[in-house]
Amino acid sequence: MSCRIRTRWIRTFGCALSLLTLFPVSGVSAEPRWIKARLGSFEAISDDGRKAATQALSQFEQFRFALGAVMGQPDLRLDPPLRIIVFKNASDLQTQCPPTLIMGRDRLMACTSAEGQLPSGLLRELTRKLLEDNFSRMPAPIETAIETFFSTVQSTAVHVTWGAPPPQAERTREWAMLHRIITQSDYAGKAKIYLHNLASGMDRGAASRNAFGEDGTKFEADVDQYYAAGVFGAAVAPNRPLNPDRDFNTTFLTSDEGQLMHADLLTGGSAAIYQSLLQAGKQTAEANEGLAVLAMKDHDPAKARPYMDAARKAGTRNFVALTTYATFETDPARAIEILKEALTIDPKYAEAHWVFGEKLSDPARRMAEWKQAVNLAPRDYEWWAQYARLCVDQKQYAEAGRAWMAASQAAPNVQLREQYLTARGQIEQQRLDDEDAERRKEAAAKAADIDRLKNEARRELAELEARANTNPLSAAEKAKTVEWFEDSGGQKITGSLVRVDCAGKQLRLAVKDNDGQTVNLVVPDPKQLEIRNGDSLVCGAQKTMTHVTVSYKPSSKPPKQDAKAVAGEATLIEFQR
Repeated sequence: MSCRIRTRWIRTFGCALSLLTLFPVSGVSAEPRWIKARLGSFEAISDDGRKAATQALSQFEQFRFALGAVMGQPDLRLDPPLRIIVFKNASDLQTQCPPTLIMGRDRLMACTSAEGQLPSGLLRELTRKLLEDNFSRMPAPIETAIETFFSTVQSTAVHVTWGAPPPQAERTREWAMLHRIITQSDYAGKAKIYLHNLASGMDRGAASRNAFGEDGTKFEADVDQYYAAGVFGAAVAPNRPLNPDRDFNTTFLTSDEGQLMHADLLTGGSAAIYQSLLQAGKQTAEANEGLAVLAMKDHDPAKARPYMDAARKAGTRNFVALTTYATFETDPARAIEILKEALTIDPKYAEAHWVFGEKLSDPARRMAEWKQAVNLAPRDYEWWAQYARLCVDQKQYAEAGRAWMAASQAAPNVQLREQYLTARGQIEQQRLDDEDAERRKEAAAKAADIDRLKNEARRELAELEARANTNPLSAAEKAKTVEWFEDSGGQKITGSLVRVDCAGKQLRLAVKDNDGQTVNLVVPDPKQLEIRNGDSLVCGAQKTMTHVTVSYKPSSKPPKQDAKAVAGEATLIEFQR
């Protein structure tokens, strides 16, 4: 080996460097194999050094930035961050990981290599996930078109291009509309306004007027022309300037941490890795979680149970695995205990709130948990619909109407949207029907109560009659009896009611008979006076001539020759009509 350098010192130093390159000197530490690089909503795991991790991570970050730029929200977030496993080459990637988003042991995961482009299927799924986690639902054809448009994005650590046409079958009219407003300079700067308007619930006509100042009809006609022309070219997309030394947060991982994260892809070799970690006493909680999750994927809760119990004992923080396990638990009390653990770790995990509600027997408590779930996951139209039905069952009609409206906004197609809006329109009639049923129920209850009182009165009377017939009154009891006045034994006077004096607790009636004589009668207890063909007596001189017949009990004292003398006690007054 020769070093063609002029000076001897440089020649010697250069040769030494070459030898060090070929034969590492003992005692000089190489870069650790396992690296974790973190940037925003992504983290990359690589066993091939920092450069491989940051290059792979850059692709995802540039893609996220481009989508955010189009949607008018640059800082799109995923929580928890998407974990990216970086393979050394495309061959290893293809054999060890599917080209899609993967639900791993505790989070969403993806795979890539340091070189090469992200597959279109993965980009489509990533677009959908970022839209779901950051925006309200837009019309389904628009969302599908956005996914298709971004499935052909090409990105590196520095440059991004978009607009390359997808396969012919995927070039819908909505895709052409997006291609026009995103890649054409006359519209590109305002495309984010248009899409943000759609995400806010604005209709397409209003969105085009607000964003481009164009009438909706003209805008749609221009889209038809653009689509028919069929000329679709790629264009340079916005990119985020990235500094590898400044923007990426990198940390070294131990070999067991790196192996764990590879196993978390839940592929065919994952179980063996988890078992080896347990045998080595490493990552105990996580390895047990992984084995439990694999068993649950195979629908084998009995096999999952000991692993999940061991993970809980080791202090698991995996709220996803805990929630999944609770769905398999048949004992509601145990399931609720597990779900409380999950919600203590992450109170904003919508799935845990929903499953918690399913396990509760009290409808009011279930409604409270489901309300939290739908507010945390507003795109889940099936949850909204179930929550709305529960609100109707609990007669919470205002909340049911709100839930049906949210379900219609989250519906993925027109048919479901119309179905949910129809259900919302029936809320008012359901409320009226329920109120009517309640009124009938109350009336029936009152009638039943009256019948009960009548029956009790009849029974008591029958008992009294039976007792009187079988047990005659003794002489002492007869002496205590109160004389009962019957109208047949009294007297009557027919004439005109002249005056009613209301003095204290009693009344005094003045009745002028047909001969012109005034008869004074007293009513000691107005409650005992029976009034027929009238409502009540008016105190004072009577303003109109009122013809009455008054039954009274004559006074036991001899009558006095006095105009104010009382002839007796009135018992009944009947108004003559």
